[in-house]
Amino acid sequence: MLIHSENGVIELKAFGTRLYKGMSYDQLKQTDFYQEKYHTMRDIKTGYLWYSFDPIEIQGYQLYFNLCFLGDQLHSIHMNTWEKSDAQDWNEWTEEKEVKVFYRNNKFLSSVLPTPPPQKKKTPYPRVSYLFPWGSIWSVYDPRSASSLMGIHYNEEEKVYK
Repeated sequence: MLIHSENGVIELKAFGTRLYKGMSYDQLKQTDFYQEKYHTMRDIKTGYLWYSFDPIEIQGYQLYFNLCFLGDQLHSIHMNTWEKSDAQDWNEWTEEKEVKVFYRNNKFLSSVLPTPPPQKKKTPYPRVSYLFPWGSIWSVYDPRSASSLMGIHYNEEEKVYK
C-alpha cells in the first residue's frame, strides 16, 4: 500500500486499486479490492454510507478499511490494524489493549508515510496527525468510545483526484 502524500490517494497494489476522494461507488464496485474483500454496508440515514472490508495484509500488518461515501462519492477513509491478541468483545477489552492498538496504528502510519513529521496531541485524547494541503491522515485513541482508529480526512474544498 502506498499513500500518496501529494493528494491522499491510497494505492492498493495487490488489488490494482486506487482509492481517492470523489471516487464513485460504481468505480469502487469494479475493483478487485471490492470484489474480493467487500464485507458489509451500513446506511446511517444521513446520506453517509459506510462500506466495510475484510482485512488485507500490508507490510506485515492486518489492515481493515471502512470507506465512507456521501451519496455516490468517496468522502473519507477509516482504517485499523488488527492482531489476534486484540479484544474480540467487551469481556476481553481493556484500556491497555486498546492503547496498544493506537501505538500499532501509529507505527503502521509512520511506515507508509515518509513525510511530514506528525503533529502529536495528548489532550483531550491521544492523537497523531499528518497535515497536508488536501487534508490529513490521523490516528486517535478515544477513551470515550473505547476505541482506536486511523483514517484520512479530505478537505471539503479539494478537487477530486483520480
